[in-house]
Amino acid sequence: MTARRTHIVGAGVAGLSAALAVTAEGGEAVLYEAAPQAGGRCRTLHPADGFVHDNGTHVLFTANTRALDVLKTIGARERWLEPEPKGLPVFDRPTGAMRRIGLSPWSWLLPSRRPHGLTLSDLARILQLVFASKDCPVAAIIGQRPIMDSLIEPLTVAVLNTPAAQASSQRLGHALRQLIRPGAGRLLVARNGLGRDLIEPAVATLQARGASILTGQRLRMLLSTGERVIGLTLTDRTVMLGADDRVILALPPYEVERLLPSLAVPKAFEPILNVHYRMQGSGQRRFVGLTGTLAQWAMIRDDHVSVTVSAADAVIDRAAADVAVQIWREIAPALCLLGLEAHAHRQPETRVVKEKRATIRQAAEPLPQPPVRPLANLALAGDWIGSLPATIESAVMAGEHAASILRHAPGGGPPVSRARPLKREDAA
Repeated sequence: MTARRTHIVGAGVAGLSAALAVTAEGGEAVLYEAAPQAGGRCRTLHPADGFVHDNGTHVLFTANTRALDVLKTIGARERWLEPEPKGLPVFDRPTGAMRRIGLSPWSWLLPSRRPHGLTLSDLARILQLVFASKDCPVAAIIGQRPIMDSLIEPLTVAVLNTPAAQASSQRLGHALRQLIRPGAGRLLVARNGLGRDLIEPAVATLQARGASILTGQRLRMLLSTGERVIGLTLTDRTVMLGADDRVILALPPYEVERLLPSLAVPKAFEPILNVHYRMQGSGQRRFVGLTGTLAQWAMIRDDHVSVTVSAADAVIDRAAADVAVQIWREIAPALCLLGLEAHAHRQPETRVVKEKRATIRQAAEPLPQPPVRPLANLALAGDWIGSLPATIESAVMAGEHAASILRHAPGGGPPVSRARPLKREDAA
C-alpha cells in the first residue's frame, strides 16, 4: 500500500514539525519553501562577508516540552544549553546596576533573585494575571508599579511581542502557568545557532526519512474543486495531487489570506528589530536583560553580540545606522560588566535586521481565526493559529496538530467548520 503523501508549504518551524509528525507515522512528506533555505524566522544568515548570525535572539524554556521533544527527535537536545543557571542578569541603565532575577517564581524566595520592587500586593496581581478569567490588557491588571518596568513589561514583549498596555492577559497567562511549574523556568539557547542546532538537524532527519525539501518554490495558487485541493501552482511547476494526498499550509496569515481570501485571519502585526555587533565574546554563551534601554535583551556568542527590540513600532522605520548607534551606547556599559571590551564610542561592525511583520499583534481583543481545516484535505499551521502565544513552542504544536487532524480524516471528510483551539498550554 502506498503511503499517503502530504504536501507542506512553508519550511519554518511549523512546517518542519508537521513533516516530522507525518514521517514519524510512516507517511511521505514533500516541503515547499519560497526562501533559499528552510527555517523561516528561526534562520541563520550566511552573508558573503562571513559575519554569520541568527536573525534574532530566539530562546526556549524547559516549559516548552513539545519543542524539546522535537530537539530529542532530531538529536539536537544536547546542543541547547542554559546560559544563566544562577538567574537572568538584568542591567538597569538609569542606575548602571546589574542584578540577577530568577525566571521562576520559586526562585524569588531568595531576596537576591527577586525582581526589583516586588511586593506582596504585586504577587497578588501576578497571580491574577496567571489565572485571568477575562481577557484584558496586561497593564490593566498590574498597574503603574515598579514591577511593571523591572519584570512585567520585558516579559510581556518577550513572550507576546506586544506592549503590556495592549497585550492579552490570557495569552500571557497561558505561558506563565507553565513557567510556575518547578524546573520549568530554565532558559535555553542554541549553542551554535539556530541553523546548526535546530533547522539543519530537522532537515537531516527528514531527509533520512525520505522527505523532500524544495526551496525557491513559492505557492502562487491553490487549485481546488469543491471542498478539496487538487493541485499546487508553484514558482516553476504545477503539482497535481493524488486522491489521497493532503496539504498543510504552514504560512503566515497574510499568505493564507492571499491563497484563500474567504478566510478570516489576523491582520495586525508587531515588528521586531535585531542588531548584531561583530566582536569578540566572553568564551561562553551569555544572555542578559536590559531595562531603561531601547532594547530588551542581548545574547553574547563567541564572535558577536545580538540585541533585540521587541514590539519595535517606535523604531522600525528609523534609519538602521542611527538605531544601532543608540543601542550600542546604551548597552556598552552592560557588556563591560559582563567582562567584554566594549567602548560606547567605538562601535564594532554592525548588521541590523528588521522584521516588520514578525508576529501577529497579540492584543486583548478577539483575533480573527480561520478553521484549522478549511478544506477537506487541507489544514493550516503556524505560530499564529489558536490562542497560545506566538512562539517556537506554538509553531511546533500547530504543525503537529495540522498533521494529526489530516491523519484522522480518512478519505478527506468534510472540512472542520471552525478553528479548534490547541488545548495544551505549553508556551513561553
